[in-house]
Parts: sequence; C-alpha cells; structure tokens
Amino acid sequence: MAFYCSHIAKHTIEENENVMIYGPVIMNAEVICYKGDLADVRTAGISQGRQNEKEQAQITYPQIEEFQEITQKGILYSLEKGQVDAVIQDLSKAANVPEYSCGPISKNDYISYVMVVDKDFVGTAEFSEFVETYNRAARKLNDPEYLAGKLGVEEDWLRDKSIRFLTLELP
Repeated sequence: MAFYCSHIAKHTIEENENVMIYGPVIMNAEVICYKGDLADVRTAGISQGRQNEKEQAQITYPQIEEFQEITQKGILYSLEKGQVDAVIQDLSKAANVPEYSCGPISKNDYISYVMVVDKDFVGTAEFSEFVETYNRAARKLNDPEYLAGKLGVEEDWLRDKSIRFLTLELP
C-alpha cells in the first residue's frame, strides 16, 4: 500500500497487475510559492512529471508564460536564485519555507494523491483496520487547527489553502 500522485499511480498500476488504485486520499495539496507579487510571476518551477498541477496552474494563472521542470531537490534553490519566479510544491513542503507567499494552484478541486494497494490485501481484516485508522486520521487532519499544528504553521497560514483529506470506503 502506498500513496502516489495520480500520474505515478497510473504508471504503477500499468506496470504491476497485482496492484490497483483504491481511491483518492488528498485533494488540493499543492500551492504556488513566490516572492513579491503573484501577478508578476512569469516562470514557474514544477517537479518533474507533474502535468496535472501544471495544467491547474496554467488555468488559474494565465500570466505564467513558462513552466520549468525541476528535480524536487532543486525546486526551492531555483526560486531562491531567481531562476524562476515561483514554484509549485506540496503544502507540507511550503510550510517549511514561511518566507515565501503561497496560494492555491486552482480555484477548483482536484485530486492530488491516490492510494495504491495490492489487490489481495483489499479484502483482509488488516486492510479494514487500516481503513478505519486512516479515516480517523483524515478527519483529524481536516481540522485546520490540528493540521496547522502538525505542519508547524499558524492556523491563519492555511486560510486560503483548500487541502482536504478524503476518507475511504470499505469494499
């Protein structure tokens, strides 16, 4: 069992017939981080292969003229050194760099992460226990005060972020 962004999950199940996408688990988890004024952003760095996030940002921020694919390790470096005007990254990573302003990449809901599981595991008692435990955690993380504490940010920092942790249904 693992959590993957949608495009990696699709590739994973194409390569391994023993696994399946069980369901979406996190929505709206990415943000655009920038210095200065968001209206002035013309180039944005994005992690390699994150086509869905790029498409969301293109719609929301039509002033962005270019998206540069950057390795995850180099994405903040490229922003700091001025190689790009903004970067798109996971909310949990953005929480570690409070010196940058951050906003949602889309005005519409979208799936950020899905859960991939071994098909044989789905019907087991252990899987049912996992789903119950996961759902309790998801409900807790949907409380802004609790999530802010886990991310180490003020609750106000989450105000314009629309991240949602989705619960799972048992088969």
